[in-house]
Amino acid sequence: MPIRKFLPLIPAAAILLVAGCSQTTNTPVVTTRHTPNMPTQQAPTDTPPSPTPTRSIPSSPPRSVPPVPPTQPTSQATIPAINPAATQKEIASHETQFNTNEKSRNKNISLAAKAIHGQVVQPGEVFSYNQTVGPTNEKRGYEKSTVYVEGEKKQGVGGGVCQVSTTLFNAAQEAGMTILERHDHSRPVTYAQSGKEAATSYGGIDFKFKNEKPYPVVIHAAVKDGEVEVAIMWK
Repeated sequence: MPIRKFLPLIPAAAILLVAGCSQTTNTPVVTTRHTPNMPTQQAPTDTPPSPTPTRSIPSSPPRSVPPVPPTQPTSQATIPAINPAATQKEIASHETQFNTNEKSRNKNISLAAKAIHGQVVQPGEVFSYNQTVGPTNEKRGYEKSTVYVEGEKKQGVGGGVCQVSTTLFNAAQEAGMTILERHDHSRPVTYAQSGKEAATSYGGIDFKFKNEKPYPVVIHAAVKDGEVEVAIMWK
């Protein structure tokens, strides 16, 4: 689905104990790779028509025709630049919902989504969620919200960033990215089923995938009206 306009977002990362993300298992996922189908050309099957007999036409007096100036090649400087966003096509996307009344958690989600938005992953490159988002601490604007510590609900800075990594994981898996690292939470979460989540903790467990497509991909993320949406675009 085409990604909607998104609110201005801000970078951030997911912290397991401090961001509400405790892990129990490390479950690597291998996904099917695919590349967009390219149109094929067929050789023409029609045979050329037989030539029509010509008839004699009385000659006319020659007319003066102005010479046609030769076509000049267009220099690259005169060609307008193409907007990259206009050439990007969605490969896959995923959405998760959250409670808009939890203001601190909403802010943490927005910061993390802003951090991954617009990231380009080149062919053969590995994307690390923790490395991209960075530490989720109060210095960087993150606030206290509900986190899981050894399976128990507590208050910690950065709660909510794991929802962004989870949404990204599902989009990346559907897009055919090779999942290198993914972890479940220590207890069920409301926004994803077990096995479809990606708990993270800066300096600890991470979510990583590798782009094994022959072209670069771009991550788009948006947060609006209680929904996080992440799309993997073909650049």
